[in-house]
Amino acid sequence: MTAFEDLVTVVRNTEIMQTLLRGLEEESVKLLVAICREYEQTGRTVPDHHLHLTGYGSDILLRALVSAELTTKEPGNKYSIYGYSPTTTGLNHYKAMLEEKAI
Repeated sequence: MTAFEDLVTVVRNTEIMQTLLRGLEEESVKLLVAICREYEQTGRTVPDHHLHLTGYGSDILLRALVSAELTTKEPGNKYSIYGYSPTTTGLNHYKAMLEEKAI
């Protein structure tokens, strides 16, 4: 293990970093749930302005959901820059959490 990797491991194992990582995980789930709920209600792509997004972190979470193929990112319309739709996989995760009453 290099000195850099050693330092990263030390930082990663701190309580504050673990809290940050858990928070990112929880926020990504909340964001997927919001997209799935609105999509199920409307049957339409969810415009970005319907999502409660603040700062750089939200952009990262949306990119993570797209990268994980849980949502798709589509061009927006005259009111939004982008729209998001859940994929079949994203909807399946959402429905499984509903059944478990995890959300």
